[in-house]
Amino acid sequence: MLKHLAPVLFVALSCGTALAGGPQPTVVEARGAIERAGAYFRDHLGVAGTYVWKYSLDGQKRVGEGGAVPASIGWVQPPGTPAVGAAFLRIFEVTGDKQWLQSAQLVATALVNTQLESGGWFYKIETDPQKAATWCYRALKVSGKSCHDIKDNPHRNETVLDDNNTQSVLNFLMWFDQTSGGSDPDVRTCIDKALHRLMKVQYPNGAFPVFFTGSAPGADVETAAKASIPASWSHEWQKPDRPPYFIVNDNLPRDMGRLFLNAYRTYHDPAYLKAAEKVGDFLLAAQLPAPQQGWAQEYDRSMQPVWGRKFEPPGVVSRETAGNIDYLIELNEQDKDARLLDAAVSAAIWLKAARLPDGRWARFYELNTNRPLYIDDGGQVTFDYKNLWQHYGMKTGAEIEPVFARLELAKHGLTVSHQQLWISAADELSADELSSKVRQLIDSQDDQGRWVEDRFIQGEDFVDGVFALARFISPEASASGK
Repeated sequence: MLKHLAPVLFVALSCGTALAGGPQPTVVEARGAIERAGAYFRDHLGVAGTYVWKYSLDGQKRVGEGGAVPASIGWVQPPGTPAVGAAFLRIFEVTGDKQWLQSAQLVATALVNTQLESGGWFYKIETDPQKAATWCYRALKVSGKSCHDIKDNPHRNETVLDDNNTQSVLNFLMWFDQTSGGSDPDVRTCIDKALHRLMKVQYPNGAFPVFFTGSAPGADVETAAKASIPASWSHEWQKPDRPPYFIVNDNLPRDMGRLFLNAYRTYHDPAYLKAAEKVGDFLLAAQLPAPQQGWAQEYDRSMQPVWGRKFEPPGVVSRETAGNIDYLIELNEQDKDARLLDAAVSAAIWLKAARLPDGRWARFYELNTNRPLYIDDGGQVTFDYKNLWQHYGMKTGAEIEPVFARLELAKHGLTVSHQQLWISAADELSADELSSKVRQLIDSQDDQGRWVEDRFIQGEDFVDGVFALARFISPEASASGK
């Protein structure tokens, strides 16, 4: 789930950890802060159970990816609506107060009502009944020709798997279904519909499309069985040819594989495990040969790296290689398949060797030469770290370093991942870091229960804050598998 969904090693904590330079937080303080934060978000910012990324202090300006959105729109992509619903579930876990389960129920209902006929969710969801009629929502019984006939909305039935979008909804809904004891049959029906639809669009090699309305694009096209590196590639952007394309960008395989592992652990349907294993098969097939045993962002039908968007050249990618290692570790914990761990180890060898002198990693590395590769602000390939494309980070690091420690533990047969339905940034914190974070959260919260940054209320700050406070209040719940 964005950075929140990387597998993490649980670090046991003691709430008695002393803080340098300030009083240690107490569970009473943390509980007060978590309830104030939840109440403000729910009572002042929610629209029919939906939420967006950030809000102006008066709540009038609501922002998703790309800018302001109308008052009737909710955002799905984390840290949007399902992430806030997960925060409410976490508050319920550590307080036992059923009002938070009821708050999560409102979010679940909003998501069930905006499930598309194609099975998943678009980036944004519409709560206004009249405007909702321009979408192919299952709840409105819109299907077939009636869906096709909707005009002026090209995204009316487009399921999005990019950026952990539909996956985050389903992880939240499964958690809600489990926590509520299956109290809402519509939620379970929605989950089943979505998961079975996703299995139908999985490519034969185990990959998934990023977007779909019907079948996976190009699913009937014969593809190579194993990735290879082309002898040369164009340094000028090449418009993609016809599909299929097999996407690793933004950790799509990891998030899809983890979704199906979560579904299998929750509902014990072997079909879900098979889908998760097929993701592992794809990653084994898509791993590039030595000495660059990482992964590319996008492959064509010949299973060779190709251009994606104009700022996504063919190359070996560091961030997604780390994400794939994490998924191979997690799947190996389930299946005990030596091939998975061997692939993770060989990928980590390349990733360590590719580290830059400043301790970070380039996002891209050139095929064959392994030189750090960048895109400049004019959209041209460059090897010089100057005047770079701004909206797409050309260096990375924070999410890569912890992967090596997790791999070392996995090599010794130790369980590394939480195997839980929602993973938060707070899970990465040591005991001292958690205590310091909780102290900061308590001290910086205003009297309305808000954390304000640059005169905006950030959804990400709320979700991260709730999960940190919850782990401090009840470390046992953090390891409970929820």
